[in-house]
Amino acid sequence: MAGHLHSDPLFQGLTRPPMILGVSYMFFVINALVSMICFINLQSFMILLFVAPAVHMIGFLICLKEPRAIELIIIKMSKAYRCVNRGYHGYTNSYDPF
Repeated sequence: MAGHLHSDPLFQGLTRPPMILGVSYMFFVINALVSMICFINLQSFMILLFVAPAVHMIGFLICLKEPRAIELIIIKMSKAYRCVNRGYHGYTNSYDPF
């Protein structure tokens, strides 16, 4: 059949990032950090029963379509952030300090 792409499940498995319960390792670490911060601030283990699954579900829905979505967002935020002096330069990024 011409014009139809067929993907092998082995190829898909080899190109996916390592995942824990449907989310990437990076998001799993972010989830653990958010849950720990909530636990430290509220000093209750009960909050972990609500916060950790809620944050994990958000990550699962994000990683469902694109497994590397969290990594892509982190790279975008680290490379293409908005400058503080945007208003002075016509709302464009300017990397000059003066």
